[in-house]
Amino acid sequence: MATVCKEIHEWIEEQIEKPIEEWENRQEQRCREEPCNWWMLCLNKLFCWLVWVLVKVIRWVVVTVGKWVVRVVCEVVNLVLDVIGFVVGLILSIPIIGGIIRTVLNWLTEIVWRIVGLIDLGLSLIGVRFEKRMYVGVIIPSRDGRPITTEAQILPQIDKAKEIYKNLCNIKIVYTGACTAGTDAPDGALEIGCDASGFFSDWWLGGSYIEFVSATCKFDGGWRRVLGYGAQIIVYCVPEVLPETATSDTVGCSFTSTHNYVVVEPTASASTAAHEIGHACWLPHVDDSANLMFPSLLSANPTLTNGQIALVRWSKHCVYF
Repeated sequence: MATVCKEIHEWIEEQIEKPIEEWENRQEQRCREEPCNWWMLCLNKLFCWLVWVLVKVIRWVVVTVGKWVVRVVCEVVNLVLDVIGFVVGLILSIPIIGGIIRTVLNWLTEIVWRIVGLIDLGLSLIGVRFEKRMYVGVIIPSRDGRPITTEAQILPQIDKAKEIYKNLCNIKIVYTGACTAGTDAPDGALEIGCDASGFFSDWWLGGSYIEFVSATCKFDGGWRRVLGYGAQIIVYCVPEVLPETATSDTVGCSFTSTHNYVVVEPTASASTAAHEIGHACWLPHVDDSANLMFPSLLSANPTLTNGQIALVRWSKHCVYF
């Protein structure tokens, strides 16, 4: 089931079907305990059961049948959108031309959704923060026919990111799972730097490989990457992130809105993916060792300022549905 359709399905079950079922159970218990008024020929008890049966039938017709109709329609619409997103993704995986279009598209969608979300930014700044969602998935490239790591090795970073963004920003990270690429990655997709060379390498074979694998591995929700709304952030694993200087120890990388992916070493500290996701949502480095965006990630339980929280929630990656 498509992620968005599954969420709609669960919402109907939790917010509509479950409360009605709870009322049915209470009504059933009340009908069992209802005394029989002989002077009414027990019609009071009969009426109680008729109400219970009527609600049960209506609930089955409206909720159960309606739920599956909504699911079918949602799946069909989502499939059509994902096919379109997949085709666009293949075009965007063309070296140079696709890379340039990809860069422009990512920035345009970021700007558009930032403008749309200005009211939400204001609410976040004053502390009104309803739960939002952020979709995050993992892609593991292959080298010499073997994946460079395992999902189990990267999961601590995903779990830590879930904890940080939920506790600090009221953002629920929806983890879409890990996908291992079926084809070997070129060198440019295994050794990625965070400097200008890394930025422009995204236009060449390395970036093309990542975009192609994203289109195939993460087919579900591909339309979101094209439209930008709720675009999934891909945590892309590499054996080594190239250091920016000879003395630096870089274990993660992000080029903010230019890419829909962040790069991490799977053996890095637990907060690394959360730190790079912060960059993807426009958060720069800060000179505060307790903050999530401190370059060295010294704190086991990092913090974010009010402004940083609002900036993350304002990102195109953070949505209500």
